[in-house]
Amino acid sequence: MAQTTINVGTNANDGTGDDLRTAMVYINNNFTELYGASPLASQITIAGNKISANASNADLVLEPSGTGAIVLPAITINDNNITGTRSNEDLNISSSGTGNIVIGAITINGTTISSADSSAINFAESNVTLGSINISGNVITSTDSTTISFGGETLSGVANPTQATDVATKDYVDNSSNVFGNLEIVGNTIKNIVTNNDLTIQTVGTGVVVIDDAYTNIQSKTVTHSGSSGQQPLDEFAVATYRGGKYLISISDSTNSRYETAEVYVTHNGTTPYIQSTGVSTSGTSMVTFSADVSGSNVRILIIPQSSDSVTYKYTRTLIAI
Repeated sequence: MAQTTINVGTNANDGTGDDLRTAMVYINNNFTELYGASPLASQITIAGNKISANASNADLVLEPSGTGAIVLPAITINDNNITGTRSNEDLNISSSGTGNIVIGAITINGTTISSADSSAINFAESNVTLGSINISGNVITSTDSTTISFGGETLSGVANPTQATDVATKDYVDNSSNVFGNLEIVGNTIKNIVTNNDLTIQTVGTGVVVIDDAYTNIQSKTVTHSGSSGQQPLDEFAVATYRGGKYLISISDSTNSRYETAEVYVTHNGTTPYIQSTGVSTSGTSMVTFSADVSGSNVRILIIPQSSDSVTYKYTRTLIAI
């Protein structure tokens, strides 16, 4: 109901105002309405600078009317939007002591973002920009064309880096002035930068060093034959690719303690091969007879050993292209 006003007359005790009983009724009615709208009746307590809900587990609801908003000194809360109202000021959310800021399953503590339920933190969009780093799918790029650094650490499991686009490789190369240990790599040249030092190319296990360019093919191989003294293949090369070359062969028959070093030259005219050999043997006579033929598209180097015991042939070949 509306507020009821007591008529107090025009002048004191002039008899024109409400009587005492009527005035008390008005007062009671006004107090009844005021009490019904008070914090106590609406389950809210206001004590000092504190507003509390009285009912257990009840929410404390601040609700404006229509398009109105809840306005605090520098913040406006409108529906589900929180907005800073002071020009160019930050909107700060801070926890107390060791407390965290928790948003859904995301926990923020200082400069650390973590998952409260131990699940992965996902950036759902295809392009995520963090400072000068852009992440799109599984590709990381620099938005300002500077080097992407991982604090000196290298990346593992990176397949087929091309022209040092693997950022860890690029960072290492860019900061090493093309020098790796005692080696310098500039363009297509590799050199040892220490005066009078050898340049060693070495493989591990059974790997071999192969040099293959437009004019020359150089590589080493090992072949073991046993159980037969008949004709057997030693090596072959493409008729259309190579005109011929030289073989330096170490022959070992450890069963009979016989050893030989042989040098074999071979060439061809496209259909017929020509071969010549020379060497030195611990037995005074050659341990093997060399020959050659054309089989299909290849020139074959063939051998007939003197012994049917196990014999190992270790050789280095240098082939010259047509």
